[in-house]
Amino acid sequence: MRLQHSWFILIFIFSFSVFGQYLPSKNYTTADGLPNNAVRSLFIDKTNVLWIGTENGVSKMINGSFLNLDESDGLAHNSCWDIAQDKNGNIWFASYGGGVSKYDGNKFTVFTTKNGLLANKTRKVFPYKNKVYVGTEQGVSIIDIKTNKLVSPKVPQHKDDFICISIVEYNGEIYFTSIFDGLYKIDESGSEPQIIPIIKHKNSYCISVFDTVLYSSNKGYVNKFDINSVLNGKNFSKKIGKSIVWQYAKSSSAELYAAAWGIYNPDGGLYKIVDDQMIDVSKLFGIDSKIILNVVYDDSKDILYVGSNDKGIYEVRLNKMIDYHLFDSKAIIDFDVLENQKIILHNKGLSFMDSNNIVSKMLTLADFKRFELSSLKKVQNLENKQGIESRDFELNFNIAAKDIIFYELVKHNNSFWVASNIGIFQISAQGIFLGYVPKHSLKIGFTSDNQFIETITYAGVRTYDDIYSLQSKSFSKFDKSTPQYIVKILSNEDKTYLLSVFNGLYVHHNKQFHSYLDEGVWKEKKFKHIAINNKGQLILSAEFGDVFIVNDKKTFKLLKTISKKEIIGTTVSFLETYGDYLLIGTEKGLNIYKDGVIRFIDNQLGLKDCVITASHIFDDSLWLGTKEGFYTIDLSLLLIEQPTVSHLSITNLAINNIPLHKSNFSWFKYVSNKLDTDYNHNSLSIDFTPEGHLVPDKLKFRYRLKKANRWSPYSDKTNLFLPYLPYGNYLLQIEVLDMNAGKSTIFDVLKIHISPPFWFSWWFITIMVLLTIGIICLLVLRKKRKLKEKAKTENQITEAKFEALSNQMNPHFIYNALKSIQNFVGANNESHSTLFISEFSGLMRKTLKNSPQQTITIKDEIEYLNSYIYIENMRFKNRVTCEVNVSALVKETEFKIPPMLIQPFIENVFAHAFDDFSKDPKLTVSFLMIGDRLLECQVIDNGKGLKAVKQSKFHVSRGIALARERIILLQKHNINPIKIEHTEYHGTVVTIHLYV
Repeated sequence: MRLQHSWFILIFIFSFSVFGQYLPSKNYTTADGLPNNAVRSLFIDKTNVLWIGTENGVSKMINGSFLNLDESDGLAHNSCWDIAQDKNGNIWFASYGGGVSKYDGNKFTVFTTKNGLLANKTRKVFPYKNKVYVGTEQGVSIIDIKTNKLVSPKVPQHKDDFICISIVEYNGEIYFTSIFDGLYKIDESGSEPQIIPIIKHKNSYCISVFDTVLYSSNKGYVNKFDINSVLNGKNFSKKIGKSIVWQYAKSSSAELYAAAWGIYNPDGGLYKIVDDQMIDVSKLFGIDSKIILNVVYDDSKDILYVGSNDKGIYEVRLNKMIDYHLFDSKAIIDFDVLENQKIILHNKGLSFMDSNNIVSKMLTLADFKRFELSSLKKVQNLENKQGIESRDFELNFNIAAKDIIFYELVKHNNSFWVASNIGIFQISAQGIFLGYVPKHSLKIGFTSDNQFIETITYAGVRTYDDIYSLQSKSFSKFDKSTPQYIVKILSNEDKTYLLSVFNGLYVHHNKQFHSYLDEGVWKEKKFKHIAINNKGQLILSAEFGDVFIVNDKKTFKLLKTISKKEIIGTTVSFLETYGDYLLIGTEKGLNIYKDGVIRFIDNQLGLKDCVITASHIFDDSLWLGTKEGFYTIDLSLLLIEQPTVSHLSITNLAINNIPLHKSNFSWFKYVSNKLDTDYNHNSLSIDFTPEGHLVPDKLKFRYRLKKANRWSPYSDKTNLFLPYLPYGNYLLQIEVLDMNAGKSTIFDVLKIHISPPFWFSWWFITIMVLLTIGIICLLVLRKKRKLKEKAKTENQITEAKFEALSNQMNPHFIYNALKSIQNFVGANNESHSTLFISEFSGLMRKTLKNSPQQTITIKDEIEYLNSYIYIENMRFKNRVTCEVNVSALVKETEFKIPPMLIQPFIENVFAHAFDDFSKDPKLTVSFLMIGDRLLECQVIDNGKGLKAVKQSKFHVSRGIALARERIILLQKHNINPIKIEHTEYHGTVVTIHLYV
C-alpha cells in the first residue's frame, strides 16, 4: 500500500508540474501576413531575426509582422526548404526545385545545375568557415562564399536518389546524412573533396550533435549514438521516442526539443527529450498541429519557434515568468498563507499547498457539509436555530454539499475563516475544522483589536468579542457612520478599513465606526479594492475608477491619484503591492506602476485569461486565480529591467506613392539618414521597424517633424504618411513607448529636405532681386533724367519768360528816354542833351549787362536805380526829391534779387504820380530785412495816389502783373510778393517781399 501510495504521489507531482501548466505561445499564420502556412524551414540570424522558408516564398519576421520575398525579388524558387547564414553575413536559401540563392543584402545570386550544382532540388545549406555545403537530391555540392566557385564531390554508389537531408560539423569535420544510405563525412584533406561512409543504415531523416551525443532520426524512433564511438567504428545506438523527428533545438537551460511528423502516423508534434524519453509538449505549448517540421531557439529572448506544415509558426516563451496551472479546472475564489502553507479556496473546497507547491491536503465540499451538520447537532435548541442566523440572508440548512458556495477566506491569528452560504467555518493551518458559526454574511472580517465583524447588507453591522457566544454589538443602518454595502475589509495598524461600493470609505477605530464620506474627510463614493504598500500607505480603487494612494496614519492625506486614463483596461479586478511597485489588474492584463511609469503585461507574455477572481503575493510570486485554475508570476523575473527598442530602421520609403529604388536599401533598410526631394514630390510614405525589444505588441509610436512641434497621437502602426509637406527642412523624430519595458525612447529617424520651387531658390531670388534693383535704378535714373530735363526746360522757359518780361519793360523806358532827348534837342538845350545822352548811354550799358541775368546783387540794383532815377528826374527838371535808403542789416554785396524788378514801379511814379501841379514831389526807395532771409523793398511817393491809378489803370496793373510773374517764376513759394497801398491825397506805397 505504501508503494502504491508513493507511486500515486509521484504521478500527481509529475502531472501537476508538467501537464498542469501552460507556457505562453502565439500562432502566426497567413492571416498575420505569412505567405503560406506550410513552413519548411526556420532560421535565426546573427542579429536574432527569424527567417521563415515556406512553400510560397521566404519571410523575415520583423516586429511581429512579416517582410515577404519571392521569385519576383530575385529568389531562385518560392519553395524554400532551408535557410542559413555564412560568416560574411550572406543569407543562403535552399529551394526545392530552383537551386540555391545567396543574398548579400542588396541582390540575389542563384546557383543551379547550370553552375555545377548536382540537383536543383536542394534540402540543406550549411555554412562552415569559407564554404557553404549544399545538400541536394543527388548529393552534396560545395560553394566558396568569396569566389562563388562550386565543386561537387563524387557520390558513392547507391541504389535510389542520394538525398542529402542533414549536415553537421564536429571537431572541424563536416558530416551529412543521406535518407536511405546513412551517415557520411566529407574529407577535404586532398586536392578534391571526397565522401567517406561512416554508418550504413536505411533511414536517416535528420542528424544533430549536442556535446558528444549524435541524434539520428529514424522511421518511428530516434537513434542515439555516442559520436566518438561512431567515429571509432562502434555503431551501437539506443532507440528512443517515436514518430519521425525533422529537426532538433536546445534551449539555454539545456532542454532538448524535437519537431516531429510521422508522415502516415498521427504521432507528430513538438516533443521534449528528457532522460531518453520523448514527451509530447504540444498541448502544453498550445501547439495543435501534428505536422511539425522544424524548431529553432532564440537565446536572446528565450523563445522557441516551431514551424508546422499546415498551421504556420508557433512562438513559445520558455522563461516561465508566467505559468498557468489548470488545477483540475477548479474556480479559484481566494488565496492566503499560514505557517508556510498556501491556502487556496476554490469552488470544490479548500486546498493546502506546502513550500514546494504540492497539494498536501484538501477539504472537500463534503467535508464542509459534514462539519456543518455535526456542529448543528451540538446546538441544544435545534428548533430555534433559524434565530441565530443573520438577518441578511436566511440560512438554508438543507443545502447539499454540491451546492455550497464559498465567499471568501479570512486569516486571523493562527487560523482561517471561510464564509459560505451554509455558514462560517474556522479552520487551522493543518486543515482541521475548529468551529462553525451559523451565520450568513457575504463579507466578514476582524478589527485591529480582534473583534469579529459581521456585515449585514440590509441591516447594518455587528461586532463580536467572541463570535461563538453570538453576543454582539449592533450598529444600525440608520446611523450614517454604520458601514453599508461593504466589499472589502482590511486592518492597518490600529485602524480597520471597510470599503463600500456606494458609500465611500469607512474606518473602525476605538470601538467606533466612522464614515469618511459623511464626515467630509473624503468625497469619493465608490470603492472595490484596497491594499497596503511597503510604506504603510493605503492603495484604493473603484471597479471602474481611478486608483488612489492615501496616508491615513495620523491625519488623512490623499498623496496621489492615478487616473483611469493612465491604466490600460476599464475594470480593475485586483490590487497588490510589491516593494515600490503597484500591481493593478484589469480585464486586459496586468498594469505595473512605479513612479508614474506603467508597464503592461497581457497574453503576449502568457496572461491569456484576464478574468481574475483572486490575487495574492507569496514571497516573490504573484498568484492570480481564474475560473479554471491560477497563474503564478515570478515577480523577480517580471520586474527586472527589460530591454527596449535600441534602433529604428526605415524598411520602405515611397515618394508620391512611388517606392524608392532598391539600390537605396541594404538588408531591407534605408541606408541613409537623409532624404532630398523637391516641392513637387512632397508626399512621403514611411515604413519603419523597431529592433531590440522583446514584445512587439507592446509598442506605441508617435512622431513629430520639428522639435518645436507637438507630438502626434500614439499609434501602434509602424508606418507614417506625410502628405504635401511644405518646402523646408525637417527632422523626423519617432518616440517609441514600450509598455513591456515601461520606457519611452526618441529616435532621430530621417532628415528631410524639400527644395522650394525654382522661384524660391537662392539663385532665382538673387536674379530677381538684382533685376528688380536694376529696374528700380533704371526707373530712378530715368525719372531723374526726366526731372533734370524738365527742370532744364522749365529753367529755359523761365529764362525766356523772364527775358520776355524784361524785354517788355525795356521799350517803355527807352521810349520815354528818347522822348526826353528829343525834347532837349528840340529846345536847343545842348548841355542838357549831352548830359542826358551820357547818362542814358551808361544806363543802357547796365541794362544790357543785367538783363540776361536772373538775379543781381542789391548793390548793383541800387546803382542801376540811382542812374534811372537821375535820368527820369532830369525830365522833371530835378524837382522830385529822391532818396534811396538801405538798412544796415541788408548785405548789399551778398543778397541778390531779380534785375530791373523795382524800376517799373519807379517808372510809374515819374509817369503817373506827379504832374506840374504837384507840390514838393518826393520819391523814397528803401531796403530793409524783416526776417533772416526776407527782404522788404518799398517804393513810396507822395503823389496823386488813387487818382493816378484811376487815370492810368491799364499801365499800372500791367506793370504789377509783369513784376509779380517775374518774382513767382524765380521764387515759387513766394505766393503774394507785391502789395500796393493807395490813398486819396498821400500817394502810393509799393511793398515788395523777396527771399534772398
